[in-house]
Amino acid sequence: MPSESRTLTFSNAEVIEALELFSEQAQRPLPEGGVKRLVFSNEREVKVTVEPNNGDTVMHFYEHEIAAALIVYCNKHGIPVARRAIKSLQVAQDVVVLQLALRS
Repeated sequence: MPSESRTLTFSNAEVIEALELFSEQAQRPLPEGGVKRLVFSNEREVKVTVEPNNGDTVMHFYEHEIAAALIVYCNKHGIPVARRAIKSLQVAQDVVVLQLALRS
């Protein structure tokens, strides 16, 4: 049985935009004043910590939230993401990778 896979790679700036879009929809806005940096961890699951510019408390986003944010980003930018695809996240050198796998 053939299968299909796609790899979508997102820069830190794209992840920030994705989290902003997701946060607006979830009514959980990112801190005022912008994002200083993102800190990724990959223990048990992918997690991102958002450090704000103005010294507010940090925000944490977990794997399912990051995946949802990236899908929202893709929808906004016209990048197709199959609903039935098996989705997984990976953190690689300064990028986040959304892996999509489809089985026929």
